[in-house]
Amino acid sequence: MATIRPDVRPARLLEERVRELATTVRWAPAPRWGSSTREHTRYAGYLGGSIVGWTALGLATAAVIGRALGAA
Repeated sequence: MATIRPDVRPARLLEERVRELATTVRWAPAPRWGSSTREHTRYAGYLGGSIVGWTALGLATAAVIGRALGAA
């Protein structure tokens, strides 16, 4: 017999999670080059992460376009 636990929320849809992540990324302030080592490290991590992220997105887009053109 299954029990119903009212305190557990149902799993959110993937679409909702992606939308929430996109909103967070869009409106989060980018770190600025500051005066402390901690601020410099945070800025360098943000910059490196952005480079890797945009490169991965570009490669994925190129792969999708290449596959679409190859199938045509």
